[in-house]
Amino acid sequence: MFWCGLVGLLVPAAFVLRWKLLGSIFGQLELILWPSSILLMGLEGQRSALLIILSYATVIVVNIVLYCIIGLLTWPVLRLALNRRGPIR
Repeated sequence: MFWCGLVGLLVPAAFVLRWKLLGSIFGQLELILWPSSILLMGLEGQRSALLIILSYATVIVVNIVLYCIIGLLTWPVLRLALNRRGPIR
């Protein structure tokens, strides 16, 4: 779960860094990998730095939680599949 949460943190950090450094806009890939980023549309026209920082923090935490939930749901299935496969020869 730690690794899923870490990926959930690094994905939005990489997208925000790419956006700030390269000026690239968000597209379909960003929406797939960072689904909670859609909540950032509410920041359109905001001038309050505190509100913007809190919104980004909230959206990133939501993404971490989503990745942890996905990890919790997929790990038992992956573990079962690996156990059924048997030992590697």
